[in-house]
Order: sequence, then structure tokens, then C-alpha cells
Amino acid sequence: MKKVLILLLITAFFLGGCANKVESTPDEAGVTATIDQAAADQTDIEPVMATVSETEAAPTQAEPSFDDLALSKFNRILNTKPSGYAVLDDVHALNQMYGMQAGCEALALTAALSHFGYDLDIDEIVDNYLVYDSNFAIGYCGDPHLFYDGSGIYPPGMVTTAWNFIEDNDADLYPFDTTGLSLDELYSFLDAGCPALIWTTYDRSFPYIEFSSEYDGVYYPWYETEHCVCLFGYDQEDNQVKIADSWGGVEYWEDASHFEDVYDEIGQFSMVLMDTKDIKQR
Repeated sequence: MKKVLILLLITAFFLGGCANKVESTPDEAGVTATIDQAAADQTDIEPVMATVSETEAAPTQAEPSFDDLALSKFNRILNTKPSGYAVLDDVHALNQMYGMQAGCEALALTAALSHFGYDLDIDEIVDNYLVYDSNFAIGYCGDPHLFYDGSGIYPPGMVTTAWNFIEDNDADLYPFDTTGLSLDELYSFLDAGCPALIWTTYDRSFPYIEFSSEYDGVYYPWYETEHCVCLFGYDQEDNQVKIADSWGGVEYWEDASHFEDVYDEIGQFSMVLMDTKDIKQR
């Protein structure tokens, strides 16, 4: 009987121990712990795509400004060899003796604008856009209506005057002060459809310089025969230039060599009007 009880106690002990082992095996406990830890760690990981897009996004490049585009076109024209012949369309001279006796610069600009389709009265530029200053490099001195009360104005002031017209009329044009360019270099601008204002003398005599005004490091001479015309054609084979001249209100051909000599003697003062329809930003 004692042996039977001992056997029963031993059997119960082993059955109880086996039941505890079935509830949680070492392998299953390890797998469960690993899954739980991975889930906890996942909450600390930031989205990979967001990080990549922020660090690898290509930088955006700024679009070139209108001024940059205009200057680029100007330089392309300047660096192009003249073709040998060009005459711009529809350039007309007005006679300064009829109410604008000392306004040759304004009428040269009026002639240049006629190439672009602007049919202006003789007093349009003077009355509405011309700038005035005691320094004739940057503004007109005196009264352009009267021969003995007016003097003149040089490229910096005429560029400002042109801008006044362009902005008021929303014109697709850009004025450049081309002082210092040779006549051959200006021919390239005629090829590209850009009329030029040229400072010369009204009788093409060589100037007698009386005094000068200074602006931005450049000296602008004053001489009694100061005059400005619109250059709108050239023929290198025949050695001719075509101008619109308010001293009489006529357009004509004249000898290019002498015209250039006077232009060079004065100091190569000039400006051009460039069409910007092809580069205007939309």
C-alpha cells in the first residue's frame, strides 16, 4: 500500500511539471519578445522618402531678367560681322526749323522711332519725354524750341529720354548708350534693325571744342556746331552712309569716310534703339 501511494505522488509531480513547460517554451518566448521589440523600435523610424526628397531635391535656377536678355542680344549683335549693306524701312526726318530749332537730338530720336512704326509730331519728344539738366551730358540745357536759347544733350540724357517714351507707350524697345563704338561696329546694329543716333556737326566740319561737361568719368565736349542725326543705312562697297537729318528734314546718302572722321574727332558719341519683341518676358 505504501508503495502504491509513493508511485501516485511521483506520477502527479511529473505531470504538474510537464504542464508548466507546455505553457511557455524558451523558443516561443524569444520570438515573441523579438517581434514586440521590433514593433516598438519601428515607431522611432522617420519615413525614408521624405528624408531623401528633402536632401536630394535639385536647386531651382532663377530665370534671366529682361535686362539680362536684352544685354545678351546686344552683345550677340556687337560680335557679329557687318554684312556690308543695310537700309532700315520707314525712317523719316522732320525739319527742326519749324518750331524745334535747337532740338536735333529729340528729332533724331523721333526719326529712329519712326522705323518701329511711331509717327510722332515734331514736338512730341520735347514736350513729353525730354529730360533737362544743367549738365548737358545727362539733360538738355536751355530751350530746344529756339536756336539761340538751346544747346544740346548727349547719349546718357537721351537714353533716359528714350526710356521715358518706352515706359509711357509700353514699347518693345531698349536704348543703349553705344559711346565709343566704331562706325563699323554700329553697322552690325543696322543689320539687326537697330537705328543709331550719331553726334556730329550740322555742316560736317571738324568741331572746335569750347568746353566739356563730365559725367561718370566721361568728358562730353561742347562745340558751336553740335548736331545729332539718325543713322539708318550703310553701303560698304560704295563707302556710303544713309542718315535722317533734321537740319533740313531730309534723308540722304553721304560719304562714309568723312562722316566717320568727324564722328571719331568728336569722341564717338552714339546710342542705338534695339527691338525686344523676341525677348520680351511673358
